[in-house]
Amino acid sequence: MDHKVLRKGLGLIHGLTFDPISESSKDLDGILSPFITAGLSNATPDEVCEAIIHQIGMLFLVCVKNKDVYIRVRGDKSFCYLLLSEWNPATLATLFTPELLGKLLYLFVGARRRYLSDQDSIEESTNLTTVIDAFITTIDHVASTVQKRHPPSLKPPKDFKVTRPWPPDYFSKFDVAILGETTTRRALFGIDHKHKGDEEDAPLYPHDQSPPLYVRKYLCWLSLTETKPDSKGALFLAPIAFISDQQRQEWYNPTGHKSRFYATVTEFLDYARVEFEKTGTGARHHVIGLLTPWFFDVEEVMSEAARRDEAIPTVWEKTCFRAGMVLCLSKFVRSGFTWVYQLAMFRPGLPYYQNAAEPQSRRKKQDVWIRELRKEINEYFYVEKGWIGGKFQSHDGPPSSRKVSADSVELSNEFITKIMENPSLVPITRAEHVNMGFEEV
Repeated sequence: MDHKVLRKGLGLIHGLTFDPISESSKDLDGILSPFITAGLSNATPDEVCEAIIHQIGMLFLVCVKNKDVYIRVRGDKSFCYLLLSEWNPATLATLFTPELLGKLLYLFVGARRRYLSDQDSIEESTNLTTVIDAFITTIDHVASTVQKRHPPSLKPPKDFKVTRPWPPDYFSKFDVAILGETTTRRALFGIDHKHKGDEEDAPLYPHDQSPPLYVRKYLCWLSLTETKPDSKGALFLAPIAFISDQQRQEWYNPTGHKSRFYATVTEFLDYARVEFEKTGTGARHHVIGLLTPWFFDVEEVMSEAARRDEAIPTVWEKTCFRAGMVLCLSKFVRSGFTWVYQLAMFRPGLPYYQNAAEPQSRRKKQDVWIRELRKEINEYFYVEKGWIGGKFQSHDGPPSSRKVSADSVELSNEFITKIMENPSLVPITRAEHVNMGFEEV
């Protein structure tokens, strides 16, 4: 299937009028590219129309189901990060980026508004137009109302009585989008720094094979229980596994679509920039992110899956052990009207954590990944000092049920937890870094 057939399929959808100018533009082709799959290579416009109606209908159902998040973030682009998690059409050729998801939404919203504004349009309603109209109502509600001083709570899970707004209003819009994901919301609704829940329900440190949603749940739980209105640090709530969105798209099918639960370095840096721009009580002095990349190639996983005669996502889950590290960006000194930053990267390994070090066969790839990471950071922030390595003064160790020593992901989560529980542990001076086992880059 090519873009020409795809655009013809769009034109057959009842109740929508697409802009002819946009239809012939490369921008539209870019928005629709993920729909072009091998399975539809010989499809007719009618078949394409049916495929699009089903998938777009599911997307708008997700929007309507999560209208409370849209209202809470007031239509902010962060809403698309929730959609990235919640909408998972298996027929896509590749993963939509959050930016493209936003464009896709408003392509169809615009087509529906254009149809309704045409006096010659025949009044008709379909399952697709009904759900688009429902979301348009939410869009118009946000556009016509003034933001309240205290933002509304997200909708609680079934049988949960709301006694206070959740999440607390000092969490960012991006935080709300991550916390609003269905399984995370169900597990953590109502938890904050004053209401931490039962101690036995606290999640364990994620390890190097933990599913990404579990890692998200742990980071969200930790941030909810330790972040206060006047906290000077912010924790990024999604594990960071990719330098670029292109890499996340490449791993979409090999991970069984789980790459969509991981964040990119760029998303973390965008988040950090917003957090560092806050002033007053909410001003941030440091932003922390958990890195969990894996240093394997897609071709390696595909070859191993063929050798084992197993599904590629299964082999990824079993063999692509994640490499845990921690990124801590801190305001260092002010230079005129801008800040100079310093970077501390906790990288468990030699000489302090021999068993957690990345295997020699993958260490070169890790070094390359870290160099690319630092390059991206320098595009966003002026980093005057950088440190790498690190160790704990005391170490808790993994549960005995694991029957193995702590891996790099467990150690990284322990490092983050200790800092979140005691922000004074964030190293600032040279002596503090050296005392914690960091080496200057």
